[in-house]
Amino acid sequence: MSKPIQIDGSHGEGGGQIIRTSLSLAAITGQAIEIRHIRARRTRPGLQPQHLTAVRAAAALCDAQTTGAEVGSTALSFAPERPTRAGEYRFDIGTAGAASLVVQTVLMPLALAAAPSRVTVTGGTHVPHSPPAEYVEQVYIPMLQRAGLDVTMTYSAAGFYPKGGGQIEIEVRPSDVPSPLDWIERGRLEALRAFVVTSNLPEHVAERGMAVVEGAMKAVGRKVSIERRNLPSIGPGAAVVVAAQCENGAAAFSGIGELRKPMEKVAEAPCKEFMRWWKTGASCDEHLSDQLVLPMAFAGGPSCWSTPVVTDHLRTVIHVVQQFLPIAATIEENAEGPGIVTMTPAPPFASAG
Repeated sequence: MSKPIQIDGSHGEGGGQIIRTSLSLAAITGQAIEIRHIRARRTRPGLQPQHLTAVRAAAALCDAQTTGAEVGSTALSFAPERPTRAGEYRFDIGTAGAASLVVQTVLMPLALAAAPSRVTVTGGTHVPHSPPAEYVEQVYIPMLQRAGLDVTMTYSAAGFYPKGGGQIEIEVRPSDVPSPLDWIERGRLEALRAFVVTSNLPEHVAERGMAVVEGAMKAVGRKVSIERRNLPSIGPGAAVVVAAQCENGAAAFSGIGELRKPMEKVAEAPCKEFMRWWKTGASCDEHLSDQLVLPMAFAGGPSCWSTPVVTDHLRTVIHVVQQFLPIAATIEENAEGPGIVTMTPAPPFASAG
């Protein structure tokens, strides 16, 4: 048995992304891993509930043996006992930890498995510092679909801080290896959608959010389709997500409600972020840019995409993937334009059909 791959959890961005990417790759490749210094520079170092759920979820896929899988642990070992097993899975974070990030941990291992799977994750669907459910639905899943993966998503309940309780469901069916993406030039804007999400709040809250989005987009000459979502939830909450689909790219931006934060401010933020992104000419938003790395590491050829900014998250996820796979990756930074990421998978993925 080969020695475990050693992962420094404080490298680069030094956050939960290192844990999730390492777990996905361990489940896919069957490689054992040891992660040290987990989130060492964070205010609350070590595994938090959403990270621990990701560990348990990935372990369930491949019957992995683990040590250090507990809240607050700064070291984790994870040793798969078998290839990823398709099936029906349910994972409950138990807090408002991000359900979307647990979904992203298990999605690629299951997409490369040999049979269909269904996964339900309960937790936060609209919480700070993580992709809201609409981001996964409107950006991440469509990106995988464009790459040829057979993945669909629904969500039946919203989960806001601090109670969580939201629910995301994904279905994954067997696919060939992902098709490479050429997303340097994003092309024309095909659809611009806004989602105004509220739970257990007066109707006027959503109406005010919709009015802000409509006015902001009208001011810049953009036609936007606005969908009002009044979802069941165990607690009150609000969010606004603006999502763009282009010929060769996608992006989404969100505002999350907080106590004493006016809905006008919640809705204004993603509109401004969309307009800033649009002016850059980049094909992806900065978050999708680093989320492309894992699926494109298994693509059937070289991929490239443009990003509005080269982040530590992007550099870190490339570094982690290269601990498992001999991929070639370059990042071209431009002072007066978007950065360009180019990735070439190593065999057998580059030659798989």
